Amino acid sequence: MYRASPFFFLALLLLAIPAFWPSYLFPKKYETDWHVHLHGISMLLWMVLLIVQASLIQLKSFAVHRALGKTSFILVPVIVASTLLLAHYRMRSGLNTELLYFFYVQVALLVQFTIAYTLAIFERRTASAHMRFMVCTALALVDPILARVLAIHLGIEPPLLQLITYGVVDAILVALIVHDKVERHYSQVYPAMLALFIATQVPTFFVLSWPQWTAFTKAFARLPLP
Repeated sequence: MYRASPFFFLALLLLAIPAFWPSYLFPKKYETDWHVHLHGISMLLWMVLLIVQASLIQLKSFAVHRALGKTSFILVPVIVASTLLLAHYRMRSGLNTELLYFFYVQVALLVQFTIAYTLAIFERRTASAHMRFMVCTALALVDPILARVLAIHLGIEPPLLQLITYGVVDAILVALIVHDKVERHYSQVYPAMLALFIATQVPTFFVLSWPQWTAFTKAFARLPLP
């Protein structure tokens, strides 16, 4: 299954085309703000990096894989920063319920992505664990892509929207856990990451009722960020 991982990553990238077609790729009015472009380009580069890195492993080009992987030390901080800067930029016109809700979703996905990446680097000398954690960085991208497809093309809105996207991601993790059990890998990566994903997903449906989250978001919006 992992030999086909470049194609799975490519499929996710292709799904991003209908997801961002009307809002970013070919909108009625093109986006001119640098926050949006920095975030979009950095995420695109990450998806391309996943495809290339997985392909290099299949080609047994390990030296090139390791050398190219070092670019992630720059790219990942840019992804984290651009995500937070974009969220802050969106808040400049004022906070509302929608921004409070989606800011939590962004933070939750960023936590999933960052932890998966950090553990992948920590386990970079253990190929089986490193590979699985990198897969989980891709899973953190499923929600923002799939959610846009469902919302834009099918008119599905939260909370059903989030139930579907979270359900798809969790189902993939469960399938990967089962695959490891069947193949007798007995990896602990996917069970741990499933617990992390669920722990960060569940608050999505309650966060609007938490005054602490509203206070935190207001404090974040007041930060003097560029």
